Amino acid sequence: MPGKGIVGGLVVAAAAIGYYHYEIHQVEQKLGDMVEQLQPLGRLHYTNVRIGLGGDLHVNGLLFEPHNTAVGRIRAERITLEAGNLWRLARLRHTLDRRRLPRQLGFSVNGLTLPAGLTQGAPGDVPALSLDTAGCGTYQGAPPDALISALGYRDIPLDFSVRYQLEEARDRLTVQSTLGMGPLALGTSTSEFSIQARSNRAQDLAPALMTASLDSLTVRYEDRGYYPALMEFCAAETDMTVAAYTEHHTAHWVEAWRPFGLQPAPAMVDAYEHFLDNPGELSLHIGPIDNPMLLWANIDSPGQLLRQVENRLSVAGKHFGRVDMRPVSPAPARTATGTGTTWNLTPPAPTPEAEPSPSPTIALEALDNHIGHSIRITLADGRARNGQLQAIEEGRIRLRRRIGNGYMEAPIALSAIAEVHRLR
Repeated sequence: MPGKGIVGGLVVAAAAIGYYHYEIHQVEQKLGDMVEQLQPLGRLHYTNVRIGLGGDLHVNGLLFEPHNTAVGRIRAERITLEAGNLWRLARLRHTLDRRRLPRQLGFSVNGLTLPAGLTQGAPGDVPALSLDTAGCGTYQGAPPDALISALGYRDIPLDFSVRYQLEEARDRLTVQSTLGMGPLALGTSTSEFSIQARSNRAQDLAPALMTASLDSLTVRYEDRGYYPALMEFCAAETDMTVAAYTEHHTAHWVEAWRPFGLQPAPAMVDAYEHFLDNPGELSLHIGPIDNPMLLWANIDSPGQLLRQVENRLSVAGKHFGRVDMRPVSPAPARTATGTGTTWNLTPPAPTPEAEPSPSPTIALEALDNHIGHSIRITLADGRARNGQLQAIEEGRIRLRRRIGNGYMEAPIALSAIAEVHRLR
């Protein structure tokens, strides 16, 4: 009897090993087909294929080399398909062939390195970092590649994943996603839907998802060093202390929302200042929404969405209530042109302000005679700033300006001022 047990065990082990190599071979065949399909564009390489004990299928060491050398290589340390366990992985092909959705599945990419220049965007687009770099001297609105390089980082690896889980009763779907940027930041989201599906067949799930209700959506941002490094870098660029630049940046950050047709209310400015003082976790919770598909079909902008649904914002453990972004007339987006790490920005058209006509020019050395009065400043780049002169200190002035329904004091370097007029 013991001999039969040993033989049985060996048979099972041999079958498992045979199946393992069979699955590996199937994946390698699919990759071979993909290599052939991509040949007109470039060459795709990979190191090996592995199956983990937890039911994860790994493809390691991917490299795509496009024939157009101007584009650059795309690398990934690992691409993983997560089935949940070995049995679900073994049944995955059979499940998909029957046009059923697996109850649990995930996809992740680790160590993705994109070629330089891929994140610059198209000419005329609103710069991706126009909010982060607001007021950052020549780097205001610079492309991500230029900024990340200037911060001293190179080839930031990206890690991202998307996973879902469908409950056994097919009445609840949870979707989780992550995006990690190495030493800079980590973003996560968790969505929970209530659905009514008769089965996990695609023909039943598709209509159920179209009418599903969103119980909650939570988006989190975890800073790992990006904002402190950015504030220090921009402070050096503008020849300010970090504290002075942070105030300067916040004032410009408010106006950087205008190309999106939005303006943060004072409470949102307070939340942003709290984040800059405590750059840790920021989270936004949205929901519930009875029929998100119907709602999103009638929404024109993220700002409109936030105004119509329940939401709450937390920054570094402090709650700030609803996100209050108010619609304004959009100003033209800033555009960045230049070479290397120098970016010359075309300023937006100034927003008309209902102010009286200005008086003759005031000399900078005579500004201390006008503290407490309303003035109009024309900056060296052509932009205008109206406000009440509060103080003159260490090569800069402090200007009290109306922002939405509140006020903000903005520091302005004397060296950046072209003209000053007293408002009658």
